[in-house]
Amino acid sequence: MLKNNLYPFTAVVGQEEAKKALLIALVNRRAGGLLIGGAKGTAKSVLARSVQSLIGAQRMLTLPLNVTEDMLFGSIDLEAAVSLGEKRFSPGILARATDNILYIDEANLLRQELLTAALDANSAGINNVERDGISCSHEVRTTVIATMNPEEGTLPGHILDRFGMYADMQALQDISQRVEVIQRALAYSNNTLAFCEQYAEETAALAAKVQAARELLPQVEVSDAMLMLAAQLCSQAFCAGHRAEIYLLEAARAIAALSGRAYVLPKDVEEAAQFVLPHRMRKPPEQQPEEQEQQDDNQNEDENEQDNEDNPDDENNDEDNEDNQLPPPPR
Repeated sequence: MLKNNLYPFTAVVGQEEAKKALLIALVNRRAGGLLIGGAKGTAKSVLARSVQSLIGAQRMLTLPLNVTEDMLFGSIDLEAAVSLGEKRFSPGILARATDNILYIDEANLLRQELLTAALDANSAGINNVERDGISCSHEVRTTVIATMNPEEGTLPGHILDRFGMYADMQALQDISQRVEVIQRALAYSNNTLAFCEQYAEETAALAAKVQAARELLPQVEVSDAMLMLAAQLCSQAFCAGHRAEIYLLEAARAIAALSGRAYVLPKDVEEAAQFVLPHRMRKPPEQQPEEQEQQDDNQNEDENEQDNEDNPDDENNDEDNEDNQLPPPPR
């Protein structure tokens, strides 16, 4: 039976790219997690929460938008301090999310400094807490899955870059798909248990595939040729730093593991690039001032030469005008 009778992952109509990105994130935590963007009504939250049926014994912890620093990173255990007179560390959400899934709904509405600190702690693999006379450190190993509605404001580039992958969910335009969405939504609301049971077998098969890919992942190797391909793709996208290459290769490893292979192919890297590069692509660097000045000088010289070719010199023009002038009319 599906966990808490949540809407089944396999019952979501369309949105294949977002589904694939979620599977990659579930298989390989080192792929950097996933940010799903999309307008209201595209089932971002429904799809994100539905992965709970694919993660086995893992839990999905939700990060509330009103979270405080103490709630997120941990603080002093007040009960122990009052009753025992001892300073003890009370773990926060990050500690409880270790080896689990951390879900952030509407991440663009969360305080940016907290979101950045949480993502940095997960990337570094450690959370250092120093407050109220307590100094404590603990490991952080969680898969971050977040959603956002760009219409309510997007995230700055330095935060987007901390998410390994990005997937966009668009409103379905195909009439048959829209009809299917309505039919399934009505069936789910009318009899949730019966609806979930219809997809139980398909969901179990997909969960087994995710688990098998997780077990195969440590054996998946990346050749030097794939390293070169990843570097080339990131260079062409003008990505800053080297997070892009690392996330790209880790996502490609997950894709290979989902395909049952212990080696990465070029198609794996290219598919991973669809999720890793779009939100961190940059424009080509601007020309250097000296180069721009030289180019402007050359352009002015060319324009002057063109003017001289098109228009004779002033003296010739004057002579021609004098020769062609008619004598004054007689009086």
